[in-house]
Amino acid sequence: MSEKLSLLFERRSIRAYVEGDVSKEQIEQIVKAGFAAPSAANQRPWHITVIEDPALLQKLAAAGKKPCGMVPVVLLISGDKRRFFEGERAAVQAYWQQDCAAMTQNTLLAATAFGLGSLWMGVYPNQAMVDAVCEILNLPEHLVPFALVGIGHKGEEKEARSQFEPEQLVWQ
Repeated sequence: MSEKLSLLFERRSIRAYVEGDVSKEQIEQIVKAGFAAPSAANQRPWHITVIEDPALLQKLAAAGKKPCGMVPVVLLISGDKRRFFEGERAAVQAYWQQDCAAMTQNTLLAATAFGLGSLWMGVYPNQAMVDAVCEILNLPEHLVPFALVGIGHKGEEKEARSQFEPEQLVWQ
């Protein structure tokens, strides 16, 4: 298998972490990788909030996203309504969740490339969780929380794997 492709299989959801900071340089590179994601019609309707404040991380954990209390940094990927196309291209707005999902996956893969653990924690479309995240982080109205990505040093190792299911593939 290609060394480049192996990263896709090495990415695993990590739910146990050990103490240790994630460097600012690593966070910046992970964020930049997120912004390299594709988006429908190049709308790029996303926003990233880097959360390092331990008090905010604990509040997110108490709101139901427990892993936020175990990592030194969490990225909040949000849809930014100010960036939604209008007029004859307004139909593209409907794809903001897919665009944010692509951004989220890129951040997970970048964390894996640094040997860090990461975990995608869904927020949208759970309105109660959307409201809780907005309140905890005092988000402006134009941001719609989509996902939280916890990033830290792995406290567990998981083997690379494929979840390929041949019966879910059809060639036509």
